Amino acid sequence: MKKKMVLADCDERYLKELSYYFMENVPQLELITFTRRERMCRYFQDGNRADIVMVDEALADLELKDLTSGMTRIVMARSMISVDGFETVKKYQRMESLSDAVLLKYAENEGTLETVKGSSETRITVFFSPAGGTGKTTLSLALAAAGARAGLNILYLNLEEIDSVGEWLGKTRGNLSDVFLALKTKGMNAGLKLKGSTEAEANAGFHYVSGVESISEYEEINAEDMRRLLKTIQELSIYDLVVVDPPCGFTGQTKAVLREADTIFVPVVPEEGNIEKLQRLIRESRLHDTYDFLFQKMYLIMNRVHPGGSTTDILPEEIRSRLPYCTSVMADGILAGKGNILRFGDRLLQVMNPMLQIGMGNR
Repeated sequence: MKKKMVLADCDERYLKELSYYFMENVPQLELITFTRRERMCRYFQDGNRADIVMVDEALADLELKDLTSGMTRIVMARSMISVDGFETVKKYQRMESLSDAVLLKYAENEGTLETVKGSSETRITVFFSPAGGTGKTTLSLALAAAGARAGLNILYLNLEEIDSVGEWLGKTRGNLSDVFLALKTKGMNAGLKLKGSTEAEANAGFHYVSGVESISEYEEINAEDMRRLLKTIQELSIYDLVVVDPPCGFTGQTKAVLREADTIFVPVVPEEGNIEKLQRLIRESRLHDTYDFLFQKMYLIMNRVHPGGSTTDILPEEIRSRLPYCTSVMADGILAGKGNILRFGDRLLQVMNPMLQIGMGNR
């Protein structure tokens, strides 16, 4: 059911552009627009109501507050000023960001996911490695950026004990500590908390949320918390693909993430220690049938391969027979530095396309 929104601004040109965007791109809303304050006030004085009222800061006053009691009231402000009784959003920001903010504020006020829930069948892809130094974080970021370049709605989720990319991507308005707290607190909506915490990376276009604030907080997160987090994201139906970067190793939290994954990519670098750890994991799995289904979702990625060098030939038969090969990534290629991930969209998509196709279930 559509929600009714009154939209008012004295800037007729901006109001026209904004209302056109909402009508074309935000099917959750039915718009009623005003350019004159007195006509808007008369509309409410006549007993009409709306679910959302969004006005320019010059139109927000005590009278309008009284007339719109019980509605979600939003002010579009240039300087993010605070107006009593009104939520505030930044005016003249990207219209996609503005519409997201409006829907989220309504959802938070009403305590419902109705206006923010999407229709995507969210898939989960995890980059897993039993050893550090395999490039799983770089690869997961690259897949997120490539997916966004391909027009998909992507969430990058760093679940490491210490968020290794937090400073590089920038802090989001909320973080995973807030989301896990919402998961554990009765009456709180973790889906809304997650949606309100994520931001879009300015260049690459994928969404992300800052990690857990401290190692001590991370230690309080158990396998069930991880499972519920991923289920919550899927229930939002907003993202086409969630790219998860968990800790290295085979901890309880990581195993919970792997169980929820649709696809698991296992990056391997041509180094003896890394290969030995993967061999050991494969041998251990043969002793425990409960882990067998995880390997059925795994694909091998040869990472940091030198030009002209071998790919899977360097791997023992034990690994090659257990994990199907996906692709190889060159050592001196586009993924040599994290900065390249944000700058080379089309080239990045070409490199990451084999992983993207598998991650989206197309192979």
